Amino acid sequence: MDHGDNVVDGEKVGDKMDVREQFGFRLGRLARLWRSRLDEKMRPHGLTQARWVVLMYLQRGADGYQQKALAGVVGIEGPTLVHILDKLENQGLIERRQDEADRRGKTVHLTTQGWRMIQVLDDVAVALRKEHLAGISDADLAHCLEVFDRVQDQAAAAVSGRDAAMELDFELAGSD
Repeated sequence: MDHGDNVVDGEKVGDKMDVREQFGFRLGRLARLWRSRLDEKMRPHGLTQARWVVLMYLQRGADGYQQKALAGVVGIEGPTLVHILDKLENQGLIERRQDEADRRGKTVHLTTQGWRMIQVLDDVAVALRKEHLAGISDADLAHCLEVFDRVQDQAAAAVSGRDAAMELDFELAGSD
């Protein structure tokens, strides 16, 4: 890309970007738009994006998560999760229990009210998918998901390779 070109929202003004140049920008923009729309629709139910994301992960871990493990799967730091859990607990959507396997830890569980909120979230998500995917065939979506899987596999392999190279660099540096 010529550095003299103007770029607005990931797209060249004037010249069109090729499909490979567009892919990352457009994927990121679509993800932000999708999450923003879901966030907008969940706000009247008292949920921010951070809160409904945690609820979604709790739904998948039906018997509860250790707080530390939950922070890991959600991809946030422990103190940030604690703040979100405090808000969800104040809303009556989750409860924290003593971890039977580790007395120093806590597990997080959805309450009955939390499970009802999951149903609201699911209903809103279904409506949003219907709205956003109207007119797109299942075959087209399946092909899109296959492409996403291939890109994700290649990205994961690159990260794994980088991590392995970093470990090797660290080991070599330590052998001096």
